Amino acid sequence: MASKDKSPQVAIGFRVKTGRATAVVMAGPASAPRVLSRKSLQLWDPAIPESYQPYHAELELPPAESARVVPAALKAVERVALSALRELVGEIQSAPASILGISLVAGSATDPESIRNPHMRAHAREGRLFPHALAVAAKTMRIHAVTIVESEVFTSAAARLGKTPDALKLAVTGLGRSVGKPWSAEEKAAAAAAWMTLSG
Repeated sequence: MASKDKSPQVAIGFRVKTGRATAVVMAGPASAPRVLSRKSLQLWDPAIPESYQPYHAELELPPAESARVVPAALKAVERVALSALRELVGEIQSAPASILGISLVAGSATDPESIRNPHMRAHAREGRLFPHALAVAAKTMRIHAVTIVESEVFTSAAARLGKTPDALKLAVTGLGRSVGKPWSAEEKAAAAAAWMTLSG
């Protein structure tokens, strides 16, 4: 039986959006990474429709109903995120693997409370909700997690890996050949984040 030290080192990158995340699982070493798998994760519960956009529901429902529905929707998001992460990690660990950590790529670092328009503020709050739910799930599972803004992911990863952002983008595009098309912008961002995590 292989020792734990010889298990492949694996990192997971997520591009997180409202209600879903695109995951890319990457194996090291960072000097020669390879994509093991990619997967789309649903992060809301269809049985609780408000869990897709809880803060929009908060705006649209009467106060008494909102006070009942929104907390249940937020709990559903955390529950589904934990279940989805557990399932993904279980798939990875079906073969011996050592998970170094996960990187969560979010859309923006803007403080939602700084946005005056209620509808746009709800969008921003949901933009934070789903990465946060996955971060909480990772903490529950004792997996190291970091969150990075999409606009900074290639710059930060390139600096960590000793590459230029353009060179990293080209390399990430090349990594997609092993999994085939389509290799979307979301998958590329998730892959760059995972590669950064592999670098330690």
